[in-house]
Amino acid sequence: MKNIIHTFIVLIMMVNHVESSEEALIPAGEFLMGTDQGTSAERPAHKVWLDDFYLDHFEVSNQKYETFDSHYERSSASSCDHCPATRVTWYEAETYCRSRNQRLPTEAEWEKARRGPQENPDKEGDVAHFALPVKAGALAVNSLSANGYGIYHLAGNVWEWVNDWHEELYYQNSPVKNPNGPLKGLRKSVRGGSWYNVGWYMQPGMRFQLAPHVKLNSLGFRCARSDQAAGGD
Repeated sequence: MKNIIHTFIVLIMMVNHVESSEEALIPAGEFLMGTDQGTSAERPAHKVWLDDFYLDHFEVSNQKYETFDSHYERSSASSCDHCPATRVTWYEAETYCRSRNQRLPTEAEWEKARRGPQENPDKEGDVAHFALPVKAGALAVNSLSANGYGIYHLAGNVWEWVNDWHEELYYQNSPVKNPNGPLKGLRKSVRGGSWYNVGWYMQPGMRFQLAPHVKLNSLGFRCARSDQAAGGD
């Protein structure tokens, strides 16, 4: 009986190790969100404090998403096993993350991760897959280089759903600590740009929005979770 219990504990530890190895810890701290050179939706640049959180190193792949939704159909523009799962609504993305005891990242969390530990994404070693013909399609989620947090494809490849409702002038009066976005809205924020968008869309402060029921072959997602040790959910 003791051997069975010991084996069970070891298996749990192994599973937890695999899960934790898929995430990057983004440490608590302040960063500059938004940009004064952007549109009205991206202004003003403002300081935001975030508690510790975890963000997946990779966009959710086709192979992983298919274990959750057996009726999922891959897009021809992102069809390989390790290519990002696309043509997924905000609701489907959120449900997938919740099934893994995770959630979609907030817009602030996504941007902090995108900016990297030095808040200078151009020097973080990240390589973006962008400004290509539409027919080029997406790359595998683990391709190219990671940024300073060890996270891949936060710029380019496919757009990514985030948790927040989108409000054009939200930054003018948003919380300075752990902002979660407006309480309601008609559209959800998406971030990061895709393989066929030009460089302007790769800027870390760039914001875009889509109705939550929309499915695009250039739109995917990744999951996040709060650090429970820091009191998160």
